[in-house]
Amino acid sequence: MDKILNQEKLIVVTILIITLLFAWQIPNIEINNDIEVFLPDNHISKITNNEIEDIFGGNDRMVVALKARDNKLFTRENISLIAELSDRIEEISGVDEVTSLSKADYIEGTAEGMVVEELVKETPVDNNQIYNLKEKLLSWDLYRDNLYNSDLNATQILVSLKDNLRNEEKDHIYYQLKEISNSPDYKNFEIYIAGATAVNVLMGDKMIEDIKYLLPFIVIILVVALFLFFRKIFPVILTMVTVIISTIWAVGLMALLGVNMTLVSTVIPVLLIAVGSAYGIHILSHYYDDLIEEEGTISSQRHREIVLGTVKQIGKPVFLAGLTTVVGFGSLASSQIIPIRSFGIFTAIGIAAAFLVAILLIPALLLLKFGEGKEVSADQYQSRGHFETVITRLHELYAQKRISLLILIVIIFSVSLVGISRIIIDTPLIEMFKEDTEIRQADKFLNENFSGTSLMNVMIEGEGQGSLTDPEILKGIDELEQYLMENMTEVGKVSSISDFIKRMNRVMHYPEEEIEQGEDTVLDEGSETTSSFFSGGSQDSKEESTSSFYSESMETDSESISSFYSDAGNDSKGDETTSSFYNSEHESSPAGESSQEEFVIDSGPDKEKHISEYQFIELLNKSLLRADKLNLNGEELLELIKREMNFQGAAYNEIPYDLSKYPAVDKQGLKDLVSQYLLLYSGSLDDMINDQLEPDKAQILIQLNSPSNLVASRVKKEVSKYSQEYFPEGYKVKISGNADMALAANNLIVHSQTMSIVISLIIVFIIVAISYKSILAGLYGIIPLTFSLLINFALMGYTGIKLDVGTAMVASIAIGIGVDYTIHFLARYHSERQKSSNLYQVTRKTLISTGKAIIFNATSVAAGFIVLLCSNFYPLVYLGLLIALTMFTSSLAALTILPLLLNIFKPAFISK
Repeated sequence: MDKILNQEKLIVVTILIITLLFAWQIPNIEINNDIEVFLPDNHISKITNNEIEDIFGGNDRMVVALKARDNKLFTRENISLIAELSDRIEEISGVDEVTSLSKADYIEGTAEGMVVEELVKETPVDNNQIYNLKEKLLSWDLYRDNLYNSDLNATQILVSLKDNLRNEEKDHIYYQLKEISNSPDYKNFEIYIAGATAVNVLMGDKMIEDIKYLLPFIVIILVVALFLFFRKIFPVILTMVTVIISTIWAVGLMALLGVNMTLVSTVIPVLLIAVGSAYGIHILSHYYDDLIEEEGTISSQRHREIVLGTVKQIGKPVFLAGLTTVVGFGSLASSQIIPIRSFGIFTAIGIAAAFLVAILLIPALLLLKFGEGKEVSADQYQSRGHFETVITRLHELYAQKRISLLILIVIIFSVSLVGISRIIIDTPLIEMFKEDTEIRQADKFLNENFSGTSLMNVMIEGEGQGSLTDPEILKGIDELEQYLMENMTEVGKVSSISDFIKRMNRVMHYPEEEIEQGEDTVLDEGSETTSSFFSGGSQDSKEESTSSFYSESMETDSESISSFYSDAGNDSKGDETTSSFYNSEHESSPAGESSQEEFVIDSGPDKEKHISEYQFIELLNKSLLRADKLNLNGEELLELIKREMNFQGAAYNEIPYDLSKYPAVDKQGLKDLVSQYLLLYSGSLDDMINDQLEPDKAQILIQLNSPSNLVASRVKKEVSKYSQEYFPEGYKVKISGNADMALAANNLIVHSQTMSIVISLIIVFIIVAISYKSILAGLYGIIPLTFSLLINFALMGYTGIKLDVGTAMVASIAIGIGVDYTIHFLARYHSERQKSSNLYQVTRKTLISTGKAIIFNATSVAAGFIVLLCSNFYPLVYLGLLIALTMFTSSLAALTILPLLLNIFKPAFISK
């Protein structure tokens, strides 16, 4: 080592060149906080998500929510502004599709079949047209909580992005949306921008803001702390140069290897500046202690001997401290969470660099400053008595009350175990932002007023082409939707191909009278219409018919229909009559048979007839009998009445499943009917099924109004359980989406936390045991660390601090840093124990020499991490708080518990 240090100029030049090369790479580093980067490529959730995106398209989207300031959304001016805003958003480069009130499809029934048209073809000019728009919206539940909220004062614009956009392009789209939304043209609205992509964009911006403001702050704090400790500028400069160089090396290497900067990675510079100073502090502290012992003038040769002697004396404990710190952070490389793994690897590299630079550069600069021909006056170096006073009092305290301290330690241990059991594991990305941030407010507004911003994708895969047109699976999907909506309040919306099939089935069964009334307004030059594939030639206008493609086979004896709207005195000529409000019960076919000739579509309510109070009550009663529950609200009761009377085909708002209700001989006939619906539909269903005519894969979109991973876990379990119990055989279910990937990352945190703690403690144990050639020494080495970790997790449990992607790193950081204190104390205690058997004096001298460096190092590291309390992100705020706490507890444990145990049990390894 002496030969290397004698080449001080070469050392300085070499380190300078390496630093410049890494600094050149730093501007190339990229920021990425997409939830996908948290998972390894071979994780099932990520694989499934990629598979679903390949089939149905990506989930990169943002949501622009507009709330009318006067709480009146449906006005001519507001609808016009929404259309204008939608057009402007659609023109932004990188935007693939825009869905809004003015850019949504609407399925309507016509005399020819059905038509797919724009929901809003032109801006309403009067109240009648506005009412018509509202009637359309309310007629299809798909729009609810997506295009309008329950208060009818807000709407959403869904902005889908093109695939494979770079982060810079997504940033551009977000800020274009912000610029457009802030235009005075839209002063009628409160505008919110949310969604996973918006979260990622703002997280990157806030990260840069954190680095920009927190790094200078921590540098200032560390400089002040170093100056208060050394009372000189030169050691402050040496220490700061060490940590800055190591930080440049670590971050520059990340950029060189193309590793993304994530929220977790922003801690690396802060940590290296705070922690990397430890090696310089210990070297310089011992160096100045050696100078204090000298008298008079020190020659350059003697100064060289002191520098080399300091490195030789302190080299082993500093090396062991550096090695165990590298191991502590390196243990995070076992994590399956990619950002935590990258953090562990590059922090370990940075710590190794900090040790290497400290052990080489600091001695080299000391030798260069006091080179040949220069003399040093020992009188200018004074003892740092302010620290010695604190240490002496601490020693006197526990020397007199050893039993009390042991009892206190047992109590703290017991209380900590209870606190650990209360820890909550949850890592929603949106909750990393503070409550008063714009994105957090936007997310809250959307979750409270619409379906929610957290998305879970469920893919249903059949065994063969066209298997997803089978009414059995479609009915299962529809019932799954209803089950989730009715039993899980956090599920804001469930959408699938079944919603479209139900709508198409409904409009193809509009009563004839309703079709004739609305035909003039529905059909126009710009409409895309379909024609009935069952209709025949021209029909006699006198014959009672419907808009359905079943019209050819629906000739019935009108006198066989008895309803509340018929004259009381009319006798039915048919043998059988029905008490239904709107239709006759046609004669049943023998079991298992059905024929188109017997099929009759329920006629709608007769507008020419009036009903008595008795008939009205009976109508309500019959409607109520359709209900699955009795505590109905007005909207639910109205829907039941519509179904009872087949108002606008409401009785057919279902998956065609009942053979007695449809002109099909068997289930294959119903499957063919669904296929015909898909053939007639002229819109796009690419995000719902993989083939427009014969799909074998379908997607269910579940929107959650809570970002919690605990909620996502419950929903995922319910979907899996329900599909296993009620879906027909031959169908596979795969679940993914942003909510599922966030849940997967959340689950990996526990495994990551456990593995990193176990690995780091085992390796620390091995290193200490080998160093002192004693297994017992290894145990002594991890006792203070274990004590510190227990207090950390207990505090999290008692205060409700969640175990998330940020706080999951606390344990490894605590072990990596805290082990330094134990190693330095053991090394000095062992050295003093060789000189004396007086344990009181051994402990006192150890505390006065190494103890003050430990206290100062813990204080400076804690002060550095306290800066994170000013971070924009809660995980970093809690990380800073908990690390500051562990610095206090781990250093205190090293200075109290460790000497207490050494003095009571007097292990043999410490006196060898």
